[in-house]
Amino acid sequence: MSSPPNTFPDPINSAPPALSEEAFAGPVEVIAAPAPKPFPSWSAWDVLAIMVFTLVAILVFTLAALFIARSFPQYHNASFTDLATSAAVVIGAQTAAYPIVLLFIFVLVRSRSKQPFGKAIQWNWPGMLAPGFVIGGVVLALVIESLARFLPIPKSLPMDTYFRDASSAYMMATFGMTLAPLLEELFFRGLLYPLLRRGLGLMAGVLLTALAFAAIHGAQLGYAWAPVLSIFVVGLAFTLVRVRTNSVAASFLMHCGYNFALFAALWVASDHYRHLEKVTG
Repeated sequence: MSSPPNTFPDPINSAPPALSEEAFAGPVEVIAAPAPKPFPSWSAWDVLAIMVFTLVAILVFTLAALFIARSFPQYHNASFTDLATSAAVVIGAQTAAYPIVLLFIFVLVRSRSKQPFGKAIQWNWPGMLAPGFVIGGVVLALVIESLARFLPIPKSLPMDTYFRDASSAYMMATFGMTLAPLLEELFFRGLLYPLLRRGLGLMAGVLLTALAFAAIHGAQLGYAWAPVLSIFVVGLAFTLVRVRTNSVAASFLMHCGYNFALFAALWVASDHYRHLEKVTG
């Protein structure tokens, strides 16, 4: 018999060799978070698209309102020119068109920004200060109307044709204190001003926004320089409030207060809209 060996082979070490520090010396890839989109996230083409969409929507609903009005007996003999200056037709068409335009603005802004609509457009509700902005709009209206007495304001304006009777005046007042300022503030102070400020600077952004605001009201004022100048100053005040507060909601509330003061003054001067001929010429 042979004797067992005096030695055994070394056991196999199955553990992997230790990695040296040099193995970790290579570059480490870091996945960076996507950079936030600049404000505003929409472009000039987007603003132009909203303008075109608004004009088309108003045109379509105005044509529909004209043909619908002709189906009523009291309007059978009325010309389309007369119907086009009827508050029922004009306000009815715009009341139908504006919600669709607001929806279009909402969808477009949400498609350009990942933020909620209010934050993306800087709505920023002022909270407890909200009534103060409404009062500020009333004070602004009183100041502008007082200063306008020193300007050659025409005795009658094209917009006076919409105030034919009490029902027309109430429709104009309701629309002028709700949908009209909402859409105008979202467009001018919400969409247009940030774009102009980013491209041209603060001063140019404020002035051009106020100028565009005055221009959109030019037809209603017969393009007379005195009332157009007045509405330019009003637009300037609204835009400065938006700049100061960083809030479109603040300028909206001020706009509502301003329009409220105008319609309230007309209500008083015309004996509760029963004698509009006294003030509309």
